Amino acid sequence: MPSPREDVAQRLLETCIFGGLNQVYGGTKERVTENGKTFWSILFCKARILDGRIRVYSPVFILIEWETAIRKLEPKGRKKFSNEQEAKEFLMTFINI
Repeated sequence: MPSPREDVAQRLLETCIFGGLNQVYGGTKERVTENGKTFWSILFCKARILDGRIRVYSPVFILIEWETAIRKLEPKGRKKFSNEQEAKEFLMTFINI
């Protein structure tokens, strides 16, 4: 049975796939341990213009990092979210471009 953290990661992965953020290498989910902290990692991508990673540490601690060539957006960034809905709304920024 998946944990609540994995459930959030799975739904965010589905949002990425539905929004076309799974080009090239995107659309993958894996459990990762870095510096003693375990989290679910989701990679997302739009060919030639966007690379990103979502880290789900808990249902109330989600981190999205990105690098992009989309001029409307910061070229590189990192943002923390307190819930799944906020993270999904932010992903829409990349999906709607």
